[in-house]
Amino acid sequence: MTAADKEEFMEQTRQAMQREHDVPWECIEAKIIEDLDNTFDDEKFVRMDPDFRIDAAYARKEFGDQKPELVDYLLWIAKFVTKSEYVDF
Repeated sequence: MTAADKEEFMEQTRQAMQREHDVPWECIEAKIIEDLDNTFDDEKFVRMDPDFRIDAAYARKEFGDQKPELVDYLLWIAKFVTKSEYVDF
């Protein structure tokens, strides 16, 4: 994806999540970043709730030791949830 594609994806994601959850994007983004930080922190990862740790393990497998940028993580989640290589926005 180009930088412009990623920017458009992020804007569409912001709007959709705010609309669906009726919560400001800043709150949603902070929670996603916290989850992302916990996923790629070895000490926090092992203390995660087992149900969340399963998905976090898949993210760690996908990205290795490198914590991805928020947009790349959200793109991966969209593909992971839909079991598709394509993301529609």
